Amino acid sequence: MREIIKLVKSIICNTDIQAYLVGGYIRDKLINIKNEPNDLDIVLSGNIEKVLDVFQEKGFKVFVLRGECNIYRATLNNYVVDISEMKGQSIEEDLLKRDFTANAIALDLRNNKIIDPLKGRLHIKRRILQSVDEDSFKDDPVRILRGIRFYIKYGMHFSGYTEEYIRSEAKNILKFPADRVLDEFIHGIHDDENGIFFEVMDQYMVLKNILPYMEELKTVGKCKYHLVDAFTHMNTAYHVFKDLQKGIMQVKNLDIEIFNKKIGIYDESDYLAFATFVHDIGKYVSYKKEEDKVSFKGHDEKGFEIIEKVCDKLKFPGDAKKMVCSVVKNHMYPLMLFKLDNSNLKSKTYDFFVKFNKYVPYIITASFCDVYATKMYMDAQKDKDKFKEFISDLINTYENFCDVKNKRLIDGNDLKELGFSGQRIGQVIKELDKQIYLGKVKSRDEQFNFVLEMK
Repeated sequence: MREIIKLVKSIICNTDIQAYLVGGYIRDKLINIKNEPNDLDIVLSGNIEKVLDVFQEKGFKVFVLRGECNIYRATLNNYVVDISEMKGQSIEEDLLKRDFTANAIALDLRNNKIIDPLKGRLHIKRRILQSVDEDSFKDDPVRILRGIRFYIKYGMHFSGYTEEYIRSEAKNILKFPADRVLDEFIHGIHDDENGIFFEVMDQYMVLKNILPYMEELKTVGKCKYHLVDAFTHMNTAYHVFKDLQKGIMQVKNLDIEIFNKKIGIYDESDYLAFATFVHDIGKYVSYKKEEDKVSFKGHDEKGFEIIEKVCDKLKFPGDAKKMVCSVVKNHMYPLMLFKLDNSNLKSKTYDFFVKFNKYVPYIITASFCDVYATKMYMDAQKDKDKFKEFISDLINTYENFCDVKNKRLIDGNDLKELGFSGQRIGQVIKELDKQIYLGKVKSRDEQFNFVLEMK
């Protein structure tokens, strides 16, 4: 980043362009000088096109980020530089339009002078999150989510006035573009190392304005299987997932890093963390009580219906939506397998793998978090460690399932020579794969004999 800063300084040298470093880079450096942010925010007064042209000449990809605000983005490798025109007649006026005082600090790149009209440095030192003014959230309530992310990531706390502004304006968050809401929401989960994101969101009455039934879920859930309400249980399951991410908790054969693949700019694990939290979101609408008997039959299906609408409303990426919905709808499946006797387990497990295929690791992981969170409060049967061992074995079994195709010694051409055609070939291969998985046919001759019996 220092080289990029030097580049901007060289561009404005001997010109009348004023350039200021603002926002996150300065904030993060003031919080801890050892921080090395990968993004810069630069405010310009003057010929912005000249600066953009030089960035392009240096190999940066430059594009319009928000045309209505004259904000551009330049990217190179893992570096991101946002370049915008100054709002107002001075940098001080520009800073007064920002969200928090911690972000309203600028460095004049011409003379290396810090400009801090709102005591942002003092607030950072004292770990205070103070909104710039009472209209900060009225103008853009999505900033509330950003504030909660700073609260979590940096161990900061809101000033009294800022808390009041948050609780007053949280109801308006979803009136703003869904893509911005989702970005800040998932960013908050991504930065949440200690599993407190949903807890803090709830504390400041923000969560109920984004996800449905959050308050209602606090009133149901206690039954012979659960000692706590549904909301507390969901939050505990999310906390278990974060413990897995940090390595505080480990499950043999579960490699949490397989979820580090990207969906857009965030990791699969961020969306899986969300899915783990909302896994029981259908419990309020499925709650039934007859005399002393409480049930939540069908809560997985109801949860699927609810979360599908949430994903659409917040404009989840397609892959993220499919994964989240699959987890919510099917999170009970591994527990069902756990309760089976050994005579049916292997066959039913195979059916589970075939039915959900690539989503199996996500469902297994969320299911573990769900059951473990339950057993933390109540484990009369001493099933917590047994289920953990079962999940470990299930993951290993899934890896063997994924290897079945490599063990199949007959292909479609062989089946054609034997007189099979059309859809029947696929049906035969599917059944053959199951027999290979069950260990009933191994050699090529055994596989041929099995296929011949299906003619």
